[in-house]
Amino acid sequence: PMFILCASDDSLFAMRSIDLYAHWREAKRKVELHLYNEGGHGFGMNRRGLPVDRWIERFGEWLGSLGLLKPSP
Repeated sequence: PMFILCASDDSLFAMRSIDLYAHWREAKRKVELHLYNEGGHGFGMNRRGLPVDRWIERFGEWLGSLGLLKPSP
């Protein structure tokens, strides 16, 4: 499975992320794409008051949906 995360204003990877998603779907592989409006390239864990700040929560939810995380006690 693949989790793809990018910002639309990332001139290096935004369009490539869409292409990658399409190729994985065509190959009938599990793939999830999150394309945020703002964030630029390399937003990582830096908080900037943008929706992309919560990407790590979306990643955790995705991992959980695949059964790859143990639930908290």
